[in-house]
Amino acid sequence: MSQFDGYLAGPYAPSATRALVTGGSSGIGRDVALMLAAAGVEVHVLGRRLERLEETAAMAGPGTTVVPHAADVRDAAAVEAAFTAAEAGGPVELLVNAAGGAFLAHAEDISPNGFATVVASSLTGPFHVLRRWARPLIEAGRSGSALLVTSALAAREVPGAAHSSAAKAGLEALIRSLAVEWGPKGLRVNALAPGAFETEGATEGMWSEPNVRSSALAAIPMGRFGRPEELIGAAAFLVSRAATYINGATVVVDGGWHLSGYPFGDVFPARGR
Repeated sequence: MSQFDGYLAGPYAPSATRALVTGGSSGIGRDVALMLAAAGVEVHVLGRRLERLEETAAMAGPGTTVVPHAADVRDAAAVEAAFTAAEAGGPVELLVNAAGGAFLAHAEDISPNGFATVVASSLTGPFHVLRRWARPLIEAGRSGSALLVTSALAAREVPGAAHSSAAKAGLEALIRSLAVEWGPKGLRVNALAPGAFETEGATEGMWSEPNVRSSALAAIPMGRFGRPEELIGAAAFLVSRAATYINGATVVVDGGWHLSGYPFGDVFPARGR
């Protein structure tokens, strides 16, 4: 029995029979992939490290289908190849993009390459994936749904995360534009915006710094980080048949963090001249 059994059932059954999940080697991407697989969806997971994707596949329960594809979303040709392989058994009706990357730094200390890398991971790469997912569905006149993981702090004034905030804001603008452009063609595009969660990567990375951790906790009205199941529940709803009239929306799951002040203001204060 999978930890995700029962998430997608009845009126909340999955809206697709075949899905592709980017960032499927860890965190929310891995959890969504396992949840969909437990509900009987054929899942194709995409990421840069094949061995981590194979770990995801091994975690799926018996009788499930999770197929790994090593590819970097920043590489349009690699994305093309992964989709071509995933579509061998039929169209990919559901896309979940959880790939991305960021780091904390003062804006003046971010190199041109560092800024470009974050934008490529969090904006350009998702566009490659969205475009490749949509084209065959539009050509065949089929419906589909895409869910992209953004951030509760997208477009917010976040000292130390100017590059990531800008890229995620661009992604949410892209999502809204595509919802309008592709809605008449039968495609829906939505966003899931997490706040601070105790995921594997975040706990070992950003939240391992005591000052950053305490600053974030002080800014969250609920006074705690989110639990993985609290995020996966929102994702389950958005990829289910119960959400088939939701389009161009961003669902924020952050305990109210986006309503508070500057999350990292005391950790990354403005520098004087």
